[in-house]
Amino acid sequence: MKVVKVLLVTFAVMLVLVGVGWQVWLKDQVAYARIATAYGAKQVYSCLHVAKHPMDSRLNDFTTDFSAVSIADDGAVTRASVLGGLVDARARFEPGLGCTLVKP
Repeated sequence: MKVVKVLLVTFAVMLVLVGVGWQVWLKDQVAYARIATAYGAKQVYSCLHVAKHPMDSRLNDFTTDFSAVSIADDGAVTRASVLGGLVDARARFEPGLGCTLVKP
């Protein structure tokens, strides 16, 4: 019975630590990842298909380090992702609107 009580208390403490970690650090990191992928997808699509710049020049458009963001372009849609695709954004050209973000 004592072992079960120790396991329950340990589990409760771990759960509280995970919750605090989410609130203090991870929640902001996920929000930043969503903003970074959306910005990256739109900027790269605009650079490639609206301004007709080569893919290499897109790195000059970013004022911060975007090395963690993976960017892929298939001609119709540009996809930016981080964390192996867990957080991603897509951009494409919409007539009358220009480059817009689309739901994945």
